[in-house]
Amino acid sequence: MLSLRTCCCAFVAAISFIAVPHATAASDNGTITDIVIERSGSGFDRDKRDYDILLTAVVAADLAGALADPDVELTLFAPNDKAFFRLARDLGYEGGYDEEAVWLFLVGALTDLGGGDPIPVLTDILLYHVTSGDVRPINLIISTLRWRPVTTLLGATFQPFFFTLIDNDPDLRNPSVTWPFNIKATNGRVHSINRVLIPLDL
Repeated sequence: MLSLRTCCCAFVAAISFIAVPHATAASDNGTITDIVIERSGSGFDRDKRDYDILLTAVVAADLAGALADPDVELTLFAPNDKAFFRLARDLGYEGGYDEEAVWLFLVGALTDLGGGDPIPVLTDILLYHVTSGDVRPINLIISTLRWRPVTTLLGATFQPFFFTLIDNDPDLRNPSVTWPFNIKATNGRVHSINRVLIPLDL
């Protein structure tokens, strides 16, 4: 059980976090897919804060069109490249920071989990990062105070604890919302996270 002191400190930190204006006009950013593309490099690189691996995964799972749909409102919790590197290390990757090598390692791991086909598992993991509706930072605080989980497009849930997102793998460290976050899209919102959400106990 978390202490009252811990909860109060987390609450004060969360309020301070959202007090800083991070959101930009939706018209400046385009759709969620546009944001992921714009904030990626021209391919795998050394930038740990962009979305090269996420973009590669979204394209491989054929979800780019869904995330660009102008008739829906979605929120994407977007793992940055370092998040995927951390997941690869958790699963046994021993190399250095090489985004292409990390992606190939993860494809191999997902292939094993998927019985020879990585796409269904990859798709499930990506859908676990998307929720219906516009989830703002204040909504994460409200979900914490009411201990109300967030339901994803996969159907599985995760539980916010302010800006930490408690997923369904108890053995791996949970992701946290990180900069840049609260990026407004024409069809929703994007929050960067520093680890990959896992929908099941690996």
